[in-house]
Amino acid sequence: MDFTPLVDWITNNPEWAYWAIFTIAFLESLAIIGILAPGWILLVGVGILIGTGSINYFTAALYCFIGAVLGEYLSFAVGNHFKDRVRHWPIFQRHPDWLTKTDSFFERFGVASIALGRFVGPVRAFVPLIAGMSSMPLIRFQIINVVSAAIWAPVYLIPGVLIGASTQLEGSQTNWLIVNLIVLILSGWMALVYLRNWWRLKHHDESHEYDHNHLGLKLLALIVVTSVSLALLLFGPLSELFYSLLNLMLEIITATDTTG
Repeated sequence: MDFTPLVDWITNNPEWAYWAIFTIAFLESLAIIGILAPGWILLVGVGILIGTGSINYFTAALYCFIGAVLGEYLSFAVGNHFKDRVRHWPIFQRHPDWLTKTDSFFERFGVASIALGRFVGPVRAFVPLIAGMSSMPLIRFQIINVVSAAIWAPVYLIPGVLIGASTQLEGSQTNWLIVNLIVLILSGWMALVYLRNWWRLKHHDESHEYDHNHLGLKLLALIVVTSVSLALLLFGPLSELFYSLLNLMLEIITATDTTG
């Protein structure tokens, strides 16, 4: 799917940009709709606009925060109202694994799953629904909902801001910097995944399916790649450009909103 027209529209209509951000965050936080809506793609696109100076970072994060809080509250309210009748809805009859995986996640982490769920793609759209179905007290849910959204909203925009800011740098090594950043992010993320799988293997946790062939070798390779990429940024030939990028991002994030 091509989301370029929507991102272009946000750029050309800054007066509506923040409401678009609110809507994206709201829809991604809704049960069922959240797993279908490509919110992370759109928010990365919005982050790029922030990085190029088209949208203010803190205002965008505020609208993103409000949308996320309301979306998860509505999902909780639906689960609290319908209880176990939710399991008999046609969409969950066709996809029973959506709720069973979320049930396991919720049982494993308890109330902390509400905060953790925001950062875990497969269960993010269903944790508030399960919390409501379990009759969790509303005040407890809302406290975790608000606190986790306050962390999630600004963090979620950072990758896009990073990409947008990097496009403003000058120099022949800019492309190498972008490639190195992508390698660092991907290898670091994969290293964490394999580290989790290695921990499960050591503790004989067979509740999840994962590739355990040559797990230690893969983990070692990813740690090496991540370490080399990080060293190139901090101490290597890309360090000066990288620190320039960090300063530019700091200027973008702390910039005063002049759109209103």
